[in-house]
Amino acid sequence: MVAKRIRQVSPRQWTGLVLAASALGSMAEARVLAPSTSQSGDVWLAQAQGGEGGEAGAVAGVDPETAYLVRIAIVEGHLLAAAALYEKGMVDDAIGLSYHPEAEMMDEVREGLAANNAADFTPLMQTFSNAMENGANAGPALSAFQDAATTAMGTPDAAARFRVAVAVLKASAAEYSHSIEGGEVTDALAYHEAQAFVTVAKGMLLPLADDAAVGTLATRAIAAMEPAATAFGAENGAFIANDPAILLGVAARVELLASQVR
Repeated sequence: MVAKRIRQVSPRQWTGLVLAASALGSMAEARVLAPSTSQSGDVWLAQAQGGEGGEAGAVAGVDPETAYLVRIAIVEGHLLAAAALYEKGMVDDAIGLSYHPEAEMMDEVREGLAANNAADFTPLMQTFSNAMENGANAGPALSAFQDAATTAMGTPDAAARFRVAVAVLKASAAEYSHSIEGGEVTDALAYHEAQAFVTVAKGMLLPLADDAAVGTLATRAIAAMEPAATAFGAENGAFIANDPAILLGVAARVELLASQVR
């Protein structure tokens, strides 16, 4: 187990993110404000039991069923991000990130799994980490975990899937903001988490694309996530830092569509 990662985040920055997302979610043409700059004496530790900044915020205020699903989605995002780092040759970072769920939120996840009579997928997560530690192909282990995570989620209805997608997208925006300082990417792990969370959000809605009742909304929501790709990338060996408002806008547009799901 690795030590819990703690990021220093300005409370004004976090409040700005939440307010901007809320405003965008209720007004299609709302103006997105950039996060405030941290000031001396303003820094606090964005952490809470069961997660940190964006991850803890992802389950704040949601019903227990949604929180259970969101936590599983967040764990999947961590492993997807670790796999992306591993593929880029950032092996130590990938291995470290693969253990973050255990350090940050797995007690709550396991409680949820037990309450829902779902199998504990912790051993599969360990297999994934072990594969990277041994320099092996981690793909099969990741796929096995994803299958187990899907089974553990059961059969959430359309409204639940949209709620999870929105929560994970908001966590993506928060993680992305945390990964950038002074116009540069200073936390590659959070940066990759943010990107992976978008992938997970899409995955939550893809099964709805052919649904007679909500297929159109799901397809529109998936399309609304496409601009998220512009937030990520690399140039001259460095990850590109872009405007966090890109992901805030994506989350808000999907939230607006989610409000139409009945």
